[in-house]
Amino acid sequence: MPVAVTASVLATGLAACGTVEQLSAAQKVSKAFDKVGDGKSAGFALSIDATPEQIVAFAKATADKGDGGVDEKSAKAMSGLTLAVAVSADKPLKELEAFKEAKGSTANKDLTLDKSVRLSYVLSDRSGAALLEYRQVDAKGYLHVDAKGLVKLIGEDPSEVDAVSKDLPADLGAVKDALAGKWVSLDLQELADEAKKNDGGKAAPSAAPTADPEAAKQLLNSLKDVIGRTVTYEDKGKTDGAEHIWVSAPARRLVDELFKAVKPVADKFPQQFKKFPAQAPSDVPDRKVGVDLYLKNGAFSSATFDLAQLASKARPGVNFPVKLAFNQSAPDVQAPAGAVKLTSADLMKAVLGLAAGPGGGLDPADGPATAAAPLTDAQLKELAKLGVPESQARAFNALGMSFEDIKELSQPS
Repeated sequence: MPVAVTASVLATGLAACGTVEQLSAAQKVSKAFDKVGDGKSAGFALSIDATPEQIVAFAKATADKGDGGVDEKSAKAMSGLTLAVAVSADKPLKELEAFKEAKGSTANKDLTLDKSVRLSYVLSDRSGAALLEYRQVDAKGYLHVDAKGLVKLIGEDPSEVDAVSKDLPADLGAVKDALAGKWVSLDLQELADEAKKNDGGKAAPSAAPTADPEAAKQLLNSLKDVIGRTVTYEDKGKTDGAEHIWVSAPARRLVDELFKAVKPVADKFPQQFKKFPAQAPSDVPDRKVGVDLYLKNGAFSSATFDLAQLASKARPGVNFPVKLAFNQSAPDVQAPAGAVKLTSADLMKAVLGLAAGPGGGLDPADGPATAAAPLTDAQLKELAKLGVPESQARAFNALGMSFEDIKELSQPS
């Protein structure tokens, strides 16, 4: 939803200028995206439309010197991968807090525990088989994993899944069920409460700072100005019953100008622009890039984009198409029957068990874990600042991990 809303806002930026043809096309795009929130359900599907041959050619053309690229087996696994997202609610989506926030509301409600919203995420392969599926219904999460399929996807031996499952302790039956491909359920409220407890039971943090309305207005006007001057909308007529609009812009110029527009006010939007870079990306290709948008009955239907446009090393004829499809009548998300409950304690035990490995150490080759120096209060406080709760830090320490080990583990890769 935030992507669609953002696209809608940017599309309206051209409505103040341009030729009659561009104005008409821009208005169509803006109105099409605005319709996304009119219904009570919506479905998005992001898929890799590139063929295995295209993936191999793209990888070869863009690989660094000495890099082997992508083999045919991996390319076949990647081709056709699809991530489908469905959302349904008891009211129009545009009335949901998350949708309002995406359009600039200062509301800060947690969607995770909103029982009026039902969500579904499905990662599937080219045959349509689900490799990973997550549903959220009535503030409960439901997970289904084809562990062997996922392991096979990344080129590893599926039998490793059986080995991992065999080494898990008997009291982690729910985790074994998950690895065996059964549905498991998670109480999201329980997990939220556990996270608060692990955070030391501190008082709820103060509300996130909101941006100055004047700064927001300044930013929006600046973005509209940049889009209006750099983005071109071209009506291509109809393709298979859908209106086809080509939206393009000079990539490097667009990125540079957007950076100049956001940089002066970035510090006034601490939540939206965390760690804003000191300078614009220098690796953006100096050429025109574009996306094909398709509208049906005035609403957004799909978009296709060639990733090769962003690769400076890609030669003409090298392509890597991806597609985003939209369906405003997505089926309602339902809770699966017979799901086995997975508690927060089960999750922690599973993480620690997998970290310990079959030999009890962090790496099976290291053998049994050796004692580590107990963590001091100062070290626990430092780890907490890095996002490692005290209970988790002590658990890792008990497994033989030193303060430096845990600190290194918590650092972003």
